Amino acid sequence: MQLQADFENNNHDNFAFLKEGLGELYKQATLAERYYFTDPQSSMAKVRLFVELTCHELGKHFKLRPPVHGELSNKIKMLQTSGCIEEWVIDEMNALRHDGNRSVHMTEVNGAYVAEMKVSRARMQKHMNSLYEIAQYAGKTILGIENLCTNLWQEPTSCELSLFVTDALKGSKDATYYLANKFYNELLEMSEQTGKSRWWEKEQYLDKQADLSYWLEKTHRQGHPQSWLLYAKCYSNKLLQESVARDAKLCFKQALTIDEEGDAAFEFGSHLLRCGEHKLGKNYIRQAAEKGNHDALSFQLNIAYKAGSDTEHWLQCAIEHRLPEAFTVDAYNKLEKHETEQTDESLKTLRSALVSGQARRAPGIAFFKSYVDATVYETDQVKQTVATMVDSYKCLPEYLAVEFRLFKQIADDAEHYDLMIDIYHEALKQSSNELEEADIKYSIVTQALAKAATKFKMRDGVKTPKPIPALLQEAADAGHPEARTFVNSAEGKAVLKKVGFTSQGKMQKNSAEKKKSKQKRKLAKKAKRK
Repeated sequence: MQLQADFENNNHDNFAFLKEGLGELYKQATLAERYYFTDPQSSMAKVRLFVELTCHELGKHFKLRPPVHGELSNKIKMLQTSGCIEEWVIDEMNALRHDGNRSVHMTEVNGAYVAEMKVSRARMQKHMNSLYEIAQYAGKTILGIENLCTNLWQEPTSCELSLFVTDALKGSKDATYYLANKFYNELLEMSEQTGKSRWWEKEQYLDKQADLSYWLEKTHRQGHPQSWLLYAKCYSNKLLQESVARDAKLCFKQALTIDEEGDAAFEFGSHLLRCGEHKLGKNYIRQAAEKGNHDALSFQLNIAYKAGSDTEHWLQCAIEHRLPEAFTVDAYNKLEKHETEQTDESLKTLRSALVSGQARRAPGIAFFKSYVDATVYETDQVKQTVATMVDSYKCLPEYLAVEFRLFKQIADDAEHYDLMIDIYHEALKQSSNELEEADIKYSIVTQALAKAATKFKMRDGVKTPKPIPALLQEAADAGHPEARTFVNSAEGKAVLKKVGFTSQGKMQKNSAEKKKSKQKRKLAKKAKRK
């Protein structure tokens, strides 16, 4: 009991916000976490009960008449019919209900009844994330608790190893697999530490390798369905030595025979890509994506958006399987559509996509929310809006073309000059005409000249993509009105004559200084010869 208490005290309390006011929901959510590692079936039973309790709490909050009743599917349908509950919540509840039902029912296999349900770790993670999203929604709706969109469900850290060791030695293959997977992750992390960052000694690595080998072999003998995949990953990452009888490819192929979630297909595809078998590797990753594997779906979205083909297919597939990144991409698509159509309906669709993305804590969704606030609603909180866009930019999927939009928002703020330089080339590619290109170049000129003025006394250069005179002249030649006015002014003419700015951020020496430097080098050589 003390070990269990230590476990609870040392873990991040994901559902603490439910304690006051929704205590029974808190209890079922924490029980679902407690069984997460060693008994996924029991965990899913608690997840299902959580969903059912949430239906009653929401029905009571919205004073639905008649009160929610009947089977769980009927309770969820009553919430949906009321129109009080957001549609994504209904979808998540139904998804959890489906697997939750499997956890409390028997199945017939070859004439025998089996009460065991197999759930992969990846699927359990998705379910726990969904549970957390519903909990956040209930907390906000019923208790009025505001939760940050960046908050994510955190997988519980391990409790004292002795608890798992005891269960493993008693024959629990889930506990044994947990130990093997734990040592795999620790060894993988150690193998990634090289050079000066390496903190471990060789003996420590060998001890960890021996632990991995022991527990993995044990869980394999116990018949854990994921042991083939774990062996394959160990061999693929060179953590264990392959043998003639058992190598990475053989283990991957065995794992593929029971691969319902696409985990094995994605890992095998990634392995083949590393080995140079690109066509076959991409084919396996595609198979994994079709099964709903999140890593594979992210890979396919990346390829589709870069190639400009199959984007709609993979986006819908990713949304269906609730990939958080997909809701960011959906908001991006809706934004592009609204910028083209400029109708009330397109704006309504965009707002809906932003709400869904925020609810699901989609990566970088704050970027698009802030951009819409700035460009559509013209908020007066300009500095805060720009800061949010800059902060969330790094969280966006890298294949989304947002640099031009970002550049336009930060172009007047010298604080973000370095970011302007970083995204300059991408912003140019995304501009739609010469005048937009010229505006980008002139913005760089304006901010660079301002920075140069403050650094002049230090003789410190300003980094620019091209020399400032060249950027200025190109902007003016393209017809940029402000650039043309500037080049015709006395200050502009003076800038065009200068050659003191380069893309390396250093100011070039003038001819007189070059002559003096040359003379100094000659004198130094003569002194050495003497």
